[in-house]
Order: sequence, then structure tokens, then C-alpha cells
Amino acid sequence: MTQSLPMNSRFCYDFVGRTGCPRGRACRLRHDIKKCECGLVLPVSDYASHSLGKRHRDATAGKGLRPRRQSARASPSQTVNYYDEDIDARPAEGHFAGAARVPRCPKCSRFIAAELLKEHLDSHLTQDELKAARQEAERNKGGISVSGINGVDFGIVEEEEEALVVKLEITRACDQPPPPLKLTKCRMLSSARRDEHGERFSANLIGSPYINPPRARTLLVTFHPSYAGRYEDTLELVFFDINKRQRFVVHRQISATVGDQADHEALQATAPYHRRTRSIPLRIDGPIKRSLRPATWTKTNWQGKLPQFDVPKQLTDILYDRGGAPRSRRDTFEILKTLISPAFTTETYGSRFQLMLHLEEEQMKKELDAYAMEGVTLQADYPRYRLEVKGLSEGRPSVLVGDFILVRQVNATNKTWFEGRVHHVHETHVSLRFDDNFSTYRGTSFDVRFVLNRLSLRRMHAAVMNTNNPKRLLLPGPEHLRRNKPVTQQQMDDIRPINRLIGEDPEQLQTVAAIVNLPPGSVPFVVFGPPGTGKTVTLVEAIRQLLDSNPEARVLACAPSNSAADLLAIRLSALGASQLLRLNSVTRNFKDVPKALLKFSMYNENEVFAMPASAEIIRTYRVIVSTCLTAGVPASLGVEKGWFTHIFVDECGQTTEPAVMVPLKSLAGDKTNVILAGDNKQLGPIVHSALAAAFGLKTSYLSRIMDRDMYSLDPGGDNGRIVKLVRNFRSHPAILHFSNEHFYNRELQYFGDRALTHSLENASELPTKKFPLIFHGIVGKDQREESSPSFFNIDEATQVKKYCMGLFADRRNTIKPEHIAVITPYHAQRLKVLNLLYKDPKLRDIKVGSVEEFQGQERRVVIISTVRSTTDFITADITRTLGFVANPFRFNVAITRAQALLIVIGNPIVLGLDPLWRSFLNYIYINGGWKGRQPSWSPREAVDSTESVDGESQYISLARRQAAGEAEEELARLKSLITRRNAEIEDGYEIDLDDLDLTLDLEHGDEDEDARGSFGFGEGKVFREED
Repeated sequence: MTQSLPMNSRFCYDFVGRTGCPRGRACRLRHDIKKCECGLVLPVSDYASHSLGKRHRDATAGKGLRPRRQSARASPSQTVNYYDEDIDARPAEGHFAGAARVPRCPKCSRFIAAELLKEHLDSHLTQDELKAARQEAERNKGGISVSGINGVDFGIVEEEEEALVVKLEITRACDQPPPPLKLTKCRMLSSARRDEHGERFSANLIGSPYINPPRARTLLVTFHPSYAGRYEDTLELVFFDINKRQRFVVHRQISATVGDQADHEALQATAPYHRRTRSIPLRIDGPIKRSLRPATWTKTNWQGKLPQFDVPKQLTDILYDRGGAPRSRRDTFEILKTLISPAFTTETYGSRFQLMLHLEEEQMKKELDAYAMEGVTLQADYPRYRLEVKGLSEGRPSVLVGDFILVRQVNATNKTWFEGRVHHVHETHVSLRFDDNFSTYRGTSFDVRFVLNRLSLRRMHAAVMNTNNPKRLLLPGPEHLRRNKPVTQQQMDDIRPINRLIGEDPEQLQTVAAIVNLPPGSVPFVVFGPPGTGKTVTLVEAIRQLLDSNPEARVLACAPSNSAADLLAIRLSALGASQLLRLNSVTRNFKDVPKALLKFSMYNENEVFAMPASAEIIRTYRVIVSTCLTAGVPASLGVEKGWFTHIFVDECGQTTEPAVMVPLKSLAGDKTNVILAGDNKQLGPIVHSALAAAFGLKTSYLSRIMDRDMYSLDPGGDNGRIVKLVRNFRSHPAILHFSNEHFYNRELQYFGDRALTHSLENASELPTKKFPLIFHGIVGKDQREESSPSFFNIDEATQVKKYCMGLFADRRNTIKPEHIAVITPYHAQRLKVLNLLYKDPKLRDIKVGSVEEFQGQERRVVIISTVRSTTDFITADITRTLGFVANPFRFNVAITRAQALLIVIGNPIVLGLDPLWRSFLNYIYINGGWKGRQPSWSPREAVDSTESVDGESQYISLARRQAAGEAEEELARLKSLITRRNAEIEDGYEIDLDDLDLTLDLEHGDEDEDARGSFGFGEGKVFREED
């Protein structure tokens, strides 16, 4: 018998019946529902999470069914298979499997549901026709010439300016006595749509509507400045040739920008954007002269050689055709599915992840090949050579000291490639050292290929492929729980907190007690720490307690990033330099390390970080702190498995599982306890390969472990393996409220210091006091420049600057640069904002960066610039455009960094297409935090979070339908108005003269304008007819 969720009158349940919906596309009910194999009928948008949930597992277990895997349409950090050893572990097919069934549009290459394909293709035809019709409408015709044929741009206008007026001239050329011709309609098209642009522009004709030579008529176009941002409209002039009984139309594009003139001039695109040309795949068809190791590096005595783990030819033959071109992802995915083992066990663990790593490597190589250069020169700086690299400061390409770059002389006869080792990285160039036989002379041209540094990949390969496969760490199950018991009250009472605040938080104290009392060889212990709950503080306290209570305790503390590892080391610095070592990669920039950590680090006289000379040196420290990937160093030096009694991995959800396995599988012994800390509701791993993501690389080790039943966070769950921290010490309740509601089941409690969290409740910038959130709506213009794919938005950058200046000017609140964070998802926007802030000495130290750079950090004030402002709702892939901004985990991290004030700047029309963003904007609007451009919807209406048939949000689909309808309407109207060239009289558009409301006075049609009054101004009436 079919189970279902409570019946919803909006859904068509016939659709999932045996015969399907009998009404087909004529059905007015929604078809975006799915019948699960467990018998449940539910919305498509809920299917992915349901298929991984306990209810589904219980139902399928009772029927002997295998749980389905999550679709690739799920959230980025969860688009993977959560395999158990006793079930089918085929990869999640997701997007690729769907591609085999869903057709691709030949025009825009988007995948479109079959039932929507014809409608989609028709929309492209409509757009093509509309483009041609608009071009024809802008052409002068019928003897009429209207100035401003290239458009009328009011330029950059300040918000405080009064209305601005631009004059257009209408002239008529005629060799013979002209037939009567009259301007019958003069309007802005937005006035017909009744949108707010109609309130910003107006057009008025001075004098008679009859157009007779040689006298020109003057048309006044007025712009009424309002909110900051970009304004665009179309002026429509309809003329009527009375003799031919025919009308025709002339259009002029009108635009204006309300903003800061100086900012626009300073931040304008340096050159028009053009797509980076795809380079020839890296093909090394000649010998390579190897380079020299940087002389500034300290020699390390590695114990054994790290294998290469090259990508096997069998795999490259699948990925590329004989010419080296990549095969389609769909075909490749189907082939790769046959190579991966159907079971996920400790025996297949290594081969499964090795395939993912090979796929990731090939994609990274492909991306690096895009930066290949041809015909460039090298500047001698003996014994090194200087190579200019465009985009280096943006990390495009990313080049570090120790990387390799291949060069070959253009048209060289021997085809020899010379391998250059990067010795120094500067803002715009790198310094290379070649083999001593390399030489060149001025003017010699070279082809350049960047080489992927495979060291990190090789370390991950070595980790996943080694034979240390403890099931308690890889696939923990009930059989491993004999030793684990919930923490007791007595154990909690025995803890004497070093940080007294730990004793005031029951969950933190419970976590510390649980970690200290873990039996050796336990399953991984998880500290689930939502934003601001102090998980890093808790880990530090646990480490200190372990060291105090157990003289034999030895700790390896890791994190995915240097910034997170630095934070751990700083918090542990009280241990002293004799007990704590901050282990840094030799390629790390010396200047990036906090000065307070230098005494805990190893480096040489060249200010280059060094590795310990031997394993014995490692063993002299009780705590080693490093990134996950550098944590492989102790094993390479000869430190045995099990030397560390505890391995901590902070921010574990941010990196891939193979990266976490570098410390775990390389160094964990039978008795080593592993503690994972993180939040799977925040940012997940960065994965380059869509294929690798589909096979499971996108899921973090933390997420996979937490999905197992034994790590349930449900009420009544056993806390012997996982503790959830719920006291938030960071944010004002109003700032935390939305995330608490949408991500954490309202479980977070507000325990912040009111002196800090409530310190800006009366800030002058707030539209509503006591509610420290602002959304500032700006319809700006997102742009790109040169070959950079990154977007920037000058209008938003200016607004960021204004808010920073306003905060510093508010003397009631002492704001310092270190109190403010500016978060933006695009690197180009980061550079533009920094450009503006640097001009003011008070603002230049404000940190500007991506969401990823601020995870784990907090600021008193956070300003977010969302950048994107694309409004091509018909053919643009809006879901993809929003994806970068509206990723729920990126969103959650961004809005939870603020302690006392959160300001978000963006285009409400675009952001409102995403259900999560719309809910957030509604929350701000209802509580009085809205400024700038107003929402185009009713913020008090319930938000529909379901997806349409093609997987887009209902709001995107609605926007497409509305835009398509407007386009078809405009096309039909233009076709009726545009006169064909050399058209005969009988081909003209027949109209009823009575409809024109004309009074024909051929004798006095051109009388003095001053006597008649200005047409449109004579009685204060603006000449804007409406249909």
C-alpha cells in the first residue's frame, strides 16, 4: 500500500500512479513529486534528503531494498554516496545519469527536461526575432531622424542630484512638399509595464506633434535619480503617416547610473572581457631538462621515497580521445561506473578513492593548461630568470615556491623542454631557476606550460592506498562500541577547566570530559560545532586536559587550512616552545605566518620554513600542529603509527576525505583516538572534477561519519561518540535567528556578551534601531574585464565603501579596521573593494575576502557584497549564476560571521529567485532592516521552496515565464509597428483615425510653438500615453 505525506491539494497524485496523469500538460496541479521505492510519495526537492534519512532506511530494510544514493542536485557538501559495507555502493549518478535522458539545448547547452524542450527552443527563436525587431526599431526611417541613435546615457549621477534633462532632436528630410506626419505616441516602455523605471524616466515633446521640415522638434528626456544603481529603459516614439495611413516606430535606449563618478572611473574595466582561449592540451613531445632545487631550502632526511602514483593509461584513454580532447562527461561516467567496485569495504577503500584522486588530478591539469602561454620572453636575472604571468595576483594560475614551469623555445628544432623551478613568487612575475645548461638571449620567444604540483596528491594517494585500514575509523559500526560509554557526571566534575568559561557551558564541559575519558582505540569522536559555539576553544581545552592528566599523551592537531591551524597553535601557545611545534610547509610564504607563531616554527636564515631533521626531533614535542596535508611529514620522517595517542582534526568538514586520511591512516595506531570537529552545515570540500564529486570526493569524512546511525543527534542519542554544542557566544540574537531556524532546528541558545553583541543596536546606519541587520537593495551591473572570469560590481563596491565610512564617522561607536570584514564571493570584486578602501588611510586595513577565508572567524561588523545582477531570465542559466552566491552552506557561513552588525548588499530581483535568500530577505524586510531598491514581491507571503520540473526554483521558472511572455508581447507589438523598407501603401498597418485622437489641421500644422504652448507641458501634463 502506498504511503504518502499528508495530502497537499497543490500536487497531482495521479502523476505517480500506474497510468500517470490523464490530463498531461493541461493539468493545473504540480507534477514535481516522486514515489520512492519505500512507498512514500513526496516532493522532488525533498527526495534526496529523504533517501538518506532514517525513515527511508527503516522502510527499505523492512522490504529488503537497498537505499538509494543522493542525487547530484543535492547540496554541494552532500552530493555523495554514504556507503555501508553491506550494500550496493555504485556511485551517485546524479547529473551525469540524468544527462543520458535529459536533452541538451543546442543553443545554450543547458540540460532541459524533455517536456519543456520545445518551449525552451521557442524562447530562443523569440529572443532572436526580438533582437532583430529591436535593431529595426532603433533605425531611423520614414524620413524621420531622431538623435541619440547609439542610445542616451545620463552617465554617473549622484544620489542627491535633482532631475536631469537630455534633449533629443526629431528632424524630417523631404525634397518635396511633405505629406502630413504626426508623432502619436511618446513614452517610456516601463510605463506600460508599470514598473519603477517608469517613475525614473519621462519624455516630453516641446511644441506641435506634427513633424514638418525644415524645423526640428525637441524632445526632453528627464531622469529622476533615486536609489543607487543602474537604470535602463526604452524610449518609444510612434509616428503616423496620414497619407499612407501607416504608422512606424523609432526606439532609443535610455540609461543612467546613480553612484559615485570617481569610483566608476577608478574601477572601470581595464579592457573589455573576452573568454580565455583554450590552449592545446599539455603534450610533452620532447625530452625535459630537469631543474635545480631552490638553494634556500633546508635539506630533509626523508625515510623512503614517496611513490609517484601516476594516472594510469587505462584511465586517460577513457577520459580523452586519440587527439587528446576530453570525451563527454556522460559517456565517461557510464564507463567509469563499470570500473568501480559495487561494495565499499576496507578492502576496496583505497582503490575507490584513488580513482577519485586521479579524476581530480586530470581536471586540475586541464584547468592549468588553460594558462599556457605562447611566444613570451624571459628576462635574465642570473642565475635565475624572470617570467611575467598575467593573473598571478588573482591566483590564476596559482603558483607556489617549488612549483615547476616548462619552457621551450618557439620553433626549436630539438623540441627540448626546460623545467624551471619556481624560487620566488612576486605580484606579477615568478623567478625561475633552470638547469645550468639553459641559456637565452634578449628577444627569444618561448612557449610556456604550467605543471601541476602533485606532492599533495601523492601524499593523499599514499594515505588511502596504505594497508592501515582500521575499520573502527573507516566504517565504524556497533561492534566497535564495546568500549565507548556515555560520559558520567563524576567524570565531568573531575575536570578542572583551564579556561574557566568551559565550566560555564555544560556541552563544552561534557565534550572535554568525554575526550579525556575515551578508551584507547575508540571510534572517532565528533564535536559538532555550529557557528560561534566555541568548538576550537573546546578542542584546545581537551588537548590541555589530556596533557595534564596523562604524561604519555602525544597530540597531532590538524586543520585543512593554514589559518585554522594557526588559530589552534595560537590558542595552544601557553604550552611553550618546548612542547608545541607549528609545522609549516616549506612552500608557505614566511610573511603569512603570525609573528606570535614564529618561535614555535622551524625556519632557516633565508626565512624559508624547514622540516625537522629527523623523527627524533618530532618525538621531543608533545603537540604538533599542522595542516592535514603537511601532517604526512612525521610519517615520512619515520614516526611510527601509534606514536600519537590522539589525532585532532578541526574544521574537518572543509576538506576531502583523502586529505584527512593523510594524518589518520599514516599515523593512527590501534590505540590512537581520533577527534573530529566541524559543522556539516557549513562549507564542504573544494573539488575541481565533477566526475570525482559524483563518485564521492565532494563528501567530507565528517559528513560520511555523521550520517551513520551510531552518530545520531536525535534526542535521546548516546553521547559517547558525538556531542553537539548549542550555546552561541558570537552573535546578536537577531543575526543568529535565521540560521538557527533554517539550519539548526532552533537548538542554538544565545549566550553572547551583550556588551559586544548589542553594541551597535543604535548605529546611525540602521533603518530600525535594535535590529542590527541591513539589506541594501542595489540593481547594479556585474562586469568582467580582460580574460578574468571573475565578476565585479562597481555600484556595490561604492556602497561597501560608504558603509565603512559611515561606521567610522559614527562617534558613538568606536570602530576599528579589525572590527570589519567585507565578504564577497568573487575575487575581482575583492580587488575593486580593496582599491576603494586603500585610498582612505582609516579603511585600508579592513580585511576583504571570500567566504572560505572567513570560515571559523568572526568580526564585529560583516558587510557582504553578493555582486551578481544578471536579469536575463529567459535564456541565462540563472540557477548556475545563483549557485555560487546561493549555495546554502556558503550562505550560512557568510551570515554567521557577524557579532553585532550584518549588512548585505545585493540585487533583490536576482537574490529573491532563490527560496533561501527570499526567506532571508523577507525576514529583514518584516523586521525593518531594508534599504534601497524595494522587493518586487510581497515579503509577507509564504516562500515556496519546491523545484519545478526542470529542477529550478519555482521563482526562477516564474521569472522565465513572465520574461518570455513580455518578450512575446513586445515582439508582436513591434511587428505591428515597424514599417518594412519600401513597403507599399496597401501593406501598411490599417488603423482607425478615431483611435488616434487626432485633429488634422494641414494649414496650421506648423504654427509657432510659443503660441500653441509646449506639447506635454502646456497644462502640466506629461506626454506618456498608456495602452
